[in-house]
Formats: sequence, structure tokens, C-alpha cells
Amino acid sequence: MALYYINTMNKFIKNLHNYFDFWIRRHICLSRGNYYPSNEPKNGLFDQYKDERYIIASTKEKEYLERYQLQRLKDNSKKRIYLENLSIIEFFENYLNLKQANNELKILDIGSKNWFYAEGEYNFFKYNSFEKNIDLTGIEIDAYRLYTDLYSRYDYASYYIKNLKNANYIVGDLLLHKENYDYIIWFFPFVTKEPLLNWGLPLKFFKPQNMLEHTYSLLKPNGTLIIVNQGEEEYIEQENLIKELNIPYSKKGSFKSIFLDFSFGRYVTIIQKQ
Repeated sequence: MALYYINTMNKFIKNLHNYFDFWIRRHICLSRGNYYPSNEPKNGLFDQYKDERYIIASTKEKEYLERYQLQRLKDNSKKRIYLENLSIIEFFENYLNLKQANNELKILDIGSKNWFYAEGEYNFFKYNSFEKNIDLTGIEIDAYRLYTDLYSRYDYASYYIKNLKNANYIVGDLLLHKENYDYIIWFFPFVTKEPLLNWGLPLKFFKPQNMLEHTYSLLKPNGTLIIVNQGEEEYIEQENLIKELNIPYSKKGSFKSIFLDFSFGRYVTIIQKQ
């Protein structure tokens, strides 16, 4: 019983801290601007792997570099950022088969944080889009969170999308967003309270069912929502939320990248709107 009250009090204090901290960030909107990352050499990207994985990763990296026009990213990025973008492309190749319809693809990325993977995401759609116009939007409610270098998520995201035509980074609440999309990508939605608190948000933003329902309403007819959860526990909770809303879905299981080993499992669900 004592442990229960201690945990409850800790959550109360954490939530109160997050509430005021978030309020300050939202109203001050700190931004240094002009963020530019130092490049890291990309030699030996896969030296830690052996035999077959080394060969597959090296071969696929060369293929993606050419097919998805990633040379500029490779020449101007941290090693981890480059690998993450390769992994994002690999992820989409595994789970998305783009539809040939209309002249424009509208894509929404929910909870984009600093959007370090924007170029890989954008270029996947661009080079598989049958010459459609690409309109990519990222939305992030906590865009002015600062890093140790005193640049904000907003500063980082502005850099990562600056060369991507019709890519936009919105600072805002998903529940107030009204446009409609062909594809919606949602990495690591908050389906339990603890991760939301640990990422610095107050509990007033913990509305997993409302957010899922609203996200589904943003899909165009035949639109696709792809959700990635972190760990099996959140994957199961995500499925329960989907079932409660009686939304048809397809479980795709765990995604493992040839380029990276993730600290936590990544589990994929796809929803196709009828």
C-alpha cells in the first residue's frame, strides 16, 4: 500500500513538473535557428556485422544510396542519422506498396519529434510515387524541447526538411488537425501513461483512444495508416485500442532492420480505410 501511494505521488509530481515545463516551452518557443550538423565519416558502416548480414547491408546501402538519391544526406550527417534513414526506407519497402491514384500523395507523420528521418521518409515516397507530387507533413506538439546544444526539435526539423519540396513541420496538437491524407505514419504513439510522462508531456495529453479515432478520420478513402509500437506490451495495448473502435487492422509483427539493431522491439500494425 505504501508503495502504491509513493508511485502515485511520484506520478503527480512528475505530471505537475511536465505541465509547467511544457507551458513554458510552448509560450517561449525557443529557437536558435541555423542548426547544421557536423558530418561524420561513413567508413565501415557495417564492420560490426559478419558474413551474410555484412554483405546484405553493404549491398542494400549502395542500392538505396543510388535509388533514393541519398548522397547529400550521406555527406552531411551523423553516422547514426544516415543509418536511421536507410532503416526507414527499408521499413517502408517492407510494409508499403504505393497505390497508383491521383496526381498528389498527401502524407502525415505524427509525433515527428526532430524529424531526423524526414529525408528517408520523403525520398521513399518520391521515388516510388509514379511521378506524383509529394506533400509531406510532420506534426509535433512539443517542438520547442531543447537539446544539450540548446537547439530545439524545431531547429533540427527545419534543417532536415529544408531541401524537401512541399515538406512541412507543424507545431500543434493532432486532435486539432483537420486535413486528409493518403498515408499516415505514426511511430511510437503513447498508449500507456508512463512513456508520455517520461518524454516530458503532461497527462492532459494522454488521450490514446481519441487520438486513434481522430487519426483514422484523417485518412482518405482507401488511405493507409501504419503504426509502429515499441515493445510487445504496447503492441498489445495498441491492438486493444483498435478493437475498441471496431477498426479493421492487420498485425504485421516485429520489424528488424538489416542496418541497425534497435534497443527495443518495433511492432507494426497497418490499417486500411475502406
